[in-house]
Amino acid sequence: MALAPGAKNLLADVLFGGLLKISASYLRFYDLIGFDPMNFIADAMLGKLARWLRLAGHDVTYIGDLQVPAGEQDDTLLSRARREKRVLLTGDIGLHRRARRAGIKGAFIQTNDVVEQLVEVSRRSGRRIRIQPENSRCPMCNGLLKEAGKQEIEGKVPATVLKVYDEFWKCRSCGKTYWRGGHWKTILEMASRYDRGVKRGY
Repeated sequence: MALAPGAKNLLADVLFGGLLKISASYLRFYDLIGFDPMNFIADAMLGKLARWLRLAGHDVTYIGDLQVPAGEQDDTLLSRARREKRVLLTGDIGLHRRARRAGIKGAFIQTNDVVEQLVEVSRRSGRRIRIQPENSRCPMCNGLLKEAGKQEIEGKVPATVLKVYDEFWKCRSCGKTYWRGGHWKTILEMASRYDRGVKRGY
């Protein structure tokens, strides 16, 4: 997929920036019984993971999107996780411990290696994570995507893109347009690494 002109190169700069530089993943889930493990809320350190999960079609609230002052983020994460019955994903051990004491379901993540994190999310939830544009959410805003015809997006993407590609998706919330552009190969490569990780169990 690719973004419409003028938007940040999402897949290159947001999703894949530095993913291969950090190793070792350890993700602990605390008592997910009674919750849908595919509904998450992520802290400010886990923006890449949030976007990957959204690309895979999962409903993820990311604190960085909410414009909450830094000093109020922990309380907001806890209250929304409880109210919306979301699993709290955090890289802050203190916040994770607060969530446990409050009976809030959560996972403490100790690494920035997103692929290994996704393997753990999949293993703990018992569901495979697959990135398919027709099932994806907008990685930027978490909105649902819908298929868009060429007439609908004409003038919003380069003419060469309209000529080369036949399938397009548009976010129902923010209006961003996506297609299987040059970075789709990178997504497939990352998916292959994920599949190998699932088989190995990391």
